[in-house]
Amino acid sequence: MNYVEVYKSVLNYYRKYSQIRNEDSYWQEVFESAHAIETEFDNSKFVTDMLIAVINELERKSRQQDKGG
Repeated sequence: MNYVEVYKSVLNYYRKYSQIRNEDSYWQEVFESAHAIETEFDNSKFVTDMLIAVINELERKSRQQDKGG
């Protein structure tokens, strides 16, 4: 596995979704894109764990945004 490519893909994924939109279509796209990246890297646990960390951060930012912060 090319770890540099993994990091690039996950960073680009984060950048693409870092502007939170609390819409169902946004979250659907977040999960579909994560699945596509997992597939691209043969469902590597390392990649999945990185994507989960990013999704958790997006969810945290969403909750913070909902609170007005």
